[in-house]
Amino acid sequence: MESTKDRHRLNSHNPSLDNWLRFLIVAVLVIGILFRFANLDRKFYWVDETYTSLRVSGYTEAEMLKEISYQKITSPSDLQKYQQINSEKTVRDTLNSLATEDPQHPPLYYVLARYWAQWFGSSVAAMRSLVAVISLLVFPAIYWLAWELFESSAVAWMAIAIFAISPYHILFAQEARQYSLWTVTTILSTAALLRAMRATDANQNPIWLVYHWTIYAVMTTMGFYTHLLFVCVAAAHAIYVAVIANWRDIKTFIAYYVAALIALIGFRPSLINTVENFPQIRSTTAWLEQTNFLRLVSRWVGSVSIAFFDIGIDGTANATQLALLIPVGMMILALVGYALYYLCRQTPKRVWLIVWLLIATTALFLAVPDIIKGGRRSANPRYLVPCYVGIQLAVAYLLYAKISNYLDNLKQQKLWKIIIVAVFSAGIISGGVSSQADIWWNKGSGWLRTLEVATTINQASNPLIISDTNIVYLMPLSYYLQPKVKLLIEPRCYTSCYKNRELAKKKPQPPQIPGVFTELFLYRPSKALRSAIQQQNYQIDPADTNVELNLWKITTK
Repeated sequence: MESTKDRHRLNSHNPSLDNWLRFLIVAVLVIGILFRFANLDRKFYWVDETYTSLRVSGYTEAEMLKEISYQKITSPSDLQKYQQINSEKTVRDTLNSLATEDPQHPPLYYVLARYWAQWFGSSVAAMRSLVAVISLLVFPAIYWLAWELFESSAVAWMAIAIFAISPYHILFAQEARQYSLWTVTTILSTAALLRAMRATDANQNPIWLVYHWTIYAVMTTMGFYTHLLFVCVAAAHAIYVAVIANWRDIKTFIAYYVAALIALIGFRPSLINTVENFPQIRSTTAWLEQTNFLRLVSRWVGSVSIAFFDIGIDGTANATQLALLIPVGMMILALVGYALYYLCRQTPKRVWLIVWLLIATTALFLAVPDIIKGGRRSANPRYLVPCYVGIQLAVAYLLYAKISNYLDNLKQQKLWKIIIVAVFSAGIISGGVSSQADIWWNKGSGWLRTLEVATTINQASNPLIISDTNIVYLMPLSYYLQPKVKLLIEPRCYTSCYKNRELAKKKPQPPQIPGVFTELFLYRPSKALRSAIQQQNYQIDPADTNVELNLWKITTK
C-alpha cells in the first residue's frame, strides 16, 4: 500500500478556491441542474424509452402483440395502455417482463422506476424526472471519490463543476434509462473501495472495517444490478487491489474478496438469467455489429469530445459541421491526453492507477472485439460510463493543479484559467443548444422522421394508418399522434421474437380496409402488405416528397 507520506504529497500545496473560481463553480452547478430538468417532456420519447415504460408497466411485448391485430381498429391510446402502470400489474410483472424479453437489463433501475411511476405517474416528464433526480446524486458521489483520491476539497469541487456541465451527463440525465444510475454506482463503489482500503491500511477497529467493506459490497451489488457492463468496473477494482496490495497485504486481499464474493452471490439470480438467455441478448443487440474501422476511430474521437462539448453533430454531419467539430475534438483529445499524462507524473500510483483502470477496462473490453470482429460497441457513449468518470476526474485534477501551482508563472496560470472558462463555456453552450432540440444524436437522426410522419398524418382530417412494421417504430409514433388518428396494424415482434416463435413466424391475412376514413396512410409496410393492398384495387403513392419517411398514401384506382 502507499505510505502516509505519499498520500499527503497531494496536499503539499492545496489552497482553498479563489473567490472567482468559487463563484464560477457555483454558477456552473446551478446551470447544470437547470439543464437536467429543462424541457423534460419535449425531447423525443424514443424506442429505448418506450421499452422502459413497457417493462415498468409490467407488460411484455408478446402480450401487447397478441392483443393488437388487423381484426380491430385501434387508437394511439390503445398502444399507450401498455406504457402505463395499472392495478393489474405489479413489480413482479416488471421483473418477469425483463427476465423473459430483456435479460441484458438488470432490474434495479426498472424497479425504482416502477415505484416512481406509482407515485408520480407514467407521463414522459414523470419517467424522465426520476433519472434527472438520480443524476443529482452524482455531485456528492464525485466529491467523495475526488476526496478519496486527492484529499483536496478544491479538486473535488472542480470535479463537481465538470460533471455538472458535461453535455454527456446532462444528455443521459434526461433519458428514461439506467445510465445515470450506472454513473452513480460506478463512482460510489470506487470511492467505497478506496475508503475501505485506506481504513484497512490504517488498522482501524474491526467493526469499522466491516462497516467500510460492507458499504463496498452493497455499492458493488447495486452496480451489478444496474448494468451488465458494471463487470468492467468490478474488473478494474480487482486489478487495482492486486497491484496496490502487491500480493502481500493479506488483510486487504481477504476483505476485498469476501466483499466481492458477497456482491457476486447477491447478483447470482440475475447473472444466471443473463447467461441462460445470452443467445437472445445477441439477437436483440445485432445492430451493434455493423461498422468499419475508420468509422470506428472517428466515433472514438467523437465519444471523447462529447464529455465536454456537444452541439448535436453525428454521423450525418456536413463539411461545415465537421470543419468546426474536428479542431474542437483535437483540442479536447489533447486536453484529455495531457490530463492523464499529468496525473501519472504528479500523483502516486494509488491515485492514477484506479483512474486509468476505470478507463482501460471498459474501453478494451468493448474495443478489442470491435477491432477483431467488427462492431461499434466501443464507440457507443452510453456504454462508456466508467471511461467518462476516469477522464473527467483526470481533467478536474489537471485544471485545478495548474491554476494553483505556485511554481508556474503568472502567464501559465492565466492561460489555464482561460482554459477552465472555455471548458465550462463549452458545456453551457452545448446544454443550451440541446435543451431546445426535439431530438439529439443519442436517439439516432433517423427518429426525426417519426416526428415528420406524425406531423403529416395529424394534418389529415380523418386518417387511418395501416402497417405491419416492427413494434419498435409504432410505440414511439403513438406519443405524437392526435386522438383522431386511428390504426389498423399487425406489428412484428422485436424482443419477444426469440422465445415466441409463433410471433416471429406469424403471417397475418391482409387487412380489410374500411371505407369510413377520408385519408389512408401506409407506414413502413412489408413487401407482402404492399402487394396485398395493391391487389385490392388500391394505388400507393408517397405521402411526402421525402420518401425516406417510409410513409405512403393509399387511394382507389
